[in-house]
Amino acid sequence: MIQKIPQPAKRRLVLLEHLLSTYKEKNITSQKIQEMAGWSSAVVRRDISYIDVKCGATNGYKVAELREALRKTFNLTTAEQKCCIVGLGRMGQALLDNSELYESPFKIVAGFDSSVNKTEVLSSAFPLHPTTLMKKIIKEEGISFAILTVDPEEAKPMTDLLLECGIRGIVNYTPCVLTVTKDVKVENVSLLTALSTLAIQ
Repeated sequence: MIQKIPQPAKRRLVLLEHLLSTYKEKNITSQKIQEMAGWSSAVVRRDISYIDVKCGATNGYKVAELREALRKTFNLTTAEQKCCIVGLGRMGQALLDNSELYESPFKIVAGFDSSVNKTEVLSSAFPLHPTTLMKKIIKEEGISFAILTVDPEEAKPMTDLLLECGIRGIVNYTPCVLTVTKDVKVENVSLLTALSTLAIQ
């Protein structure tokens, strides 16, 4: 079923589950979701129609049942998911103190950089290592996901190394298009692409 859901709808529905995690009422209307997320109520209702949910009510959707349907559809879990940052330049350093993941199942447990000096000088709540130790650390820690923030010229070799390490998914902050195997997912994060999308007439 998930393959039939358009990608934009998938993004909104996953975000909806996060939004509902802090919502205190038992029911929620599409109008309320519109106020919280900025999507039109029509888009909200259409997106929810893609998932196997029978929690609609005259005064809105039943929050607990809607969240359960979303978690089941997208295999969302509360189990800890270990991540690492690869590249400790300006972007990577900015993510060292990022609090967005604090209340999530995702936990950054390691950082890597090709510069040994950076790994020794930078301060972080988790260990920083040279990239020569990536295979060893990723295996020992059971790391599943990588946040790639390296310079463009390092993107391909670092991606290849992450694939060798058995990484399941990569958040790509580089401007490069990554070539990965079918069993590895890539989520591209680009300020330029986001702004260009906003500027489309």
